[in-house]
Amino acid sequence: MKPVRIAVSALLLSGVIASLSCRAADAAAPAAPAGPGDAGAQLAPVETAKGVFRIGDVLINKAERSISFPAEVNMDKGMLEYLLVHRKGKTHESLLRTSVEPYNLKVAFLLLGFEPTDQPLAGQGDPATPSGERVRITLSADTGSRKEVIPVEKWLINRFGGVARDVEPLNWVYSGSILHQGRFMSQETGQIVAIWHDPVAMIDNASQGGHSNAIWFVKEGTAPAVGTPVQVIITPAK
Repeated sequence: MKPVRIAVSALLLSGVIASLSCRAADAAAPAAPAGPGDAGAQLAPVETAKGVFRIGDVLINKAERSISFPAEVNMDKGMLEYLLVHRKGKTHESLLRTSVEPYNLKVAFLLLGFEPTDQPLAGQGDPATPSGERVRITLSADTGSRKEVIPVEKWLINRFGGVARDVEPLNWVYSGSILHQGRFMSQETGQIVAIWHDPVAMIDNASQGGHSNAIWFVKEGTAPAVGTPVQVIITPAK
């Protein structure tokens, strides 16, 4: 099927503005550095098949209510605060990095009707539990013998007092990020999926221990080498 370009409707744009504006009151958010992207990153969806859309490198399947996009392994050892950041974000503490612009991911979530929180956390490391629509995060990766889809938790461990424990499936929530002084903070900072609570990220960890930045680590020997390409797949949690 020949790709058909569709305009971003006034309804979609008003939805983006309304969804972001409801977070503008979060004056406690820290000032952001120069953002990873630019205005040119704000692309219109392109319909490539019935019910399938693309925004840059972000693929949206309406029937499956799924979002997928390319990323790569950013760390194969060490302590983590993020699962995923933009390549110009906090790559010194993130398992994965991507060149996909957060703004385009935000539009994808809105197109699929994902519901963000109306009560963003006060700041990074807030002990409160983040809220929002529950999602599942899996990775499609070439493990050497074949390509397989795996839960992202397979590449994580918790470490308590020197004792490492495998990470059970986490409760990821689409919190949606926040606006601060008219700026969409996920786009400004590159923070996309947080393991340690962060209202600036679009997805946060609502599981036990998400308030701590001292217990989350890469599972060495399981996560592939830095630079290994993966496909991130986000779907509603069942």
